[in-house]
Amino acid sequence: MILTEKIIKLSKHYKTPFLLFDLKQIKKNYLKLKKNIDGVEICYAMKANDHPKILQYLAKEGSSFEISSLNELRTLLRLKINQSRIICFNPIKSPEFLEAMAIQNIKIMAYDSVDEINKIAKFAPKSEVVLRIIVSNEGSDWPLTKKFGADAKDALEFLLYAKKKGLKPIGLTCHVGSQCLNKDNWVKALHVYNDIWIEAQKRDINLTLLSLGGGIPIQHTKPIPTINEIGQVINQSIRKHFKDKTNSLRITLEPGRGLVGDAAIMTTTVTGKAVRGKEKWIYIDVGILNGLMETIANFTYQLSAESTGKKQIVTIGGPSCDSIDIPFNKISLPKVNIGDRLYILNTGAYTTVYASTFNGFEVPKIYFVNS
Repeated sequence: MILTEKIIKLSKHYKTPFLLFDLKQIKKNYLKLKKNIDGVEICYAMKANDHPKILQYLAKEGSSFEISSLNELRTLLRLKINQSRIICFNPIKSPEFLEAMAIQNIKIMAYDSVDEINKIAKFAPKSEVVLRIIVSNEGSDWPLTKKFGADAKDALEFLLYAKKKGLKPIGLTCHVGSQCLNKDNWVKALHVYNDIWIEAQKRDINLTLLSLGGGIPIQHTKPIPTINEIGQVINQSIRKHFKDKTNSLRITLEPGRGLVGDAAIMTTTVTGKAVRGKEKWIYIDVGILNGLMETIANFTYQLSAESTGKKQIVTIGGPSCDSIDIPFNKISLPKVNIGDRLYILNTGAYTTVYASTFNGFEVPKIYFVNS
């Protein structure tokens, strides 16, 4: 979402902190992914932002949804999203969640361990399971290789065990890392998929679902590959490895940030200033704990100020009393005064959904440019 005079003027109507969303940008992102990745089914990872208006908007565009929890399932059911458009690629699920999906006839779900297979077989015995594989996360801002995923060398064993337990192994999934800046991660993943696919076929396991995972990047402060560039390498790799199977393949992509991240701007107010030694500080009404959690791991956003004064190096503190609440360290910003507003760009994903009301500070409200 581009910061314009119109957006600044509209923002004046709302008390900070808040997110201002442009639904048309979400549609633009959705259509761009559909256009550039051949035959892909978009399954929005609703953990990125679960605002009902966003979910309803994507549903009208034809999106499917990827869920991770019982509450996310309940949210979609309340919105009357058809169960055939819901999948679950969280590799670890509670028995209660599994039972609820079984009742709703939601069959497609991920696993990455023997214990998860046993649990699925017990609580959701008719499931169609997708094995999550560890793949390269090189060049991603948020690597995701430790907590989840089976080693590729063990894949056949997992597929055979799932079949033995009465489940139907139908495909593979992975995650190339959140905010992936390296398009070759998808190429490497599809190469790994191909090897597993061939071995599975030899043992009478015919896989049909090829999940590309998430990781689609948006513009922050580092160069990123375009959707066109990512789509080109994915399409080439699928044609290379799966050319004889394209008619039977179900290709899914589970973007979160890539759909909603650049569709919103967060507006915040300068609430304080201080000089500590040689360091200039400013304080704002949103921080790590109530809206900018990703900055705790040095994730960076672009900031813009209404002021056009001389730039200076400042550290920005959030509103809480916690010493970790420092979302921006030593960044260049025009001189600002208490009461001035700052605009944090491309903050539509993993902001309000991560936030808490620690210390009594409010989670940013969400408003829409075109609702």
